Amino acid sequence: MHTTILRSLIFCALAGITGILLSACAPSSGALTVNETWARPASKGENGAVYFVIRNDTASEDALISAGTDIASTTEAHMSMLNDQGVASMQMQEAVMVPAGESVTFKPGDLHIMLVDLKKDLKVGDTFTLILKFERAGEITVQVEVREQ
Repeated sequence: MHTTILRSLIFCALAGITGILLSACAPSSGALTVNETWARPASKGENGAVYFVIRNDTASEDALISAGTDIASTTEAHMSMLNDQGVASMQMQEAVMVPAGESVTFKPGDLHIMLVDLKKDLKVGDTFTLILKFERAGEITVQVEVREQ
């Protein structure tokens, strides 16, 4: 009888330990991150652009809904495109979707954050703060380095 009770206790202990180990190895819900931030040099009064990679390691899609910085009068998400005649244009994006488990890259000639009416020169080596607001993740503050492409 003592052997049966002892076996039951050992079985329960092993089952509990196994459960703990399996839950520790389970994938986490992750986070939404912004990396590889940079901006091109630009002059005061002109427009500038910021580029980066958003990685969504969460289980839900998210959306970039706005951006802000104190170095520009206005900050907007834009998509660069070419029409059938090869003429370049930009279209403001109300939101940029970031699917769960995927990345979205903001790069020259594509998605970017437009800095409208810069309040100061952006020189190579300068840094400034950019605040990105997401529908689910809230605000993410990043440091942007000014550099050549």
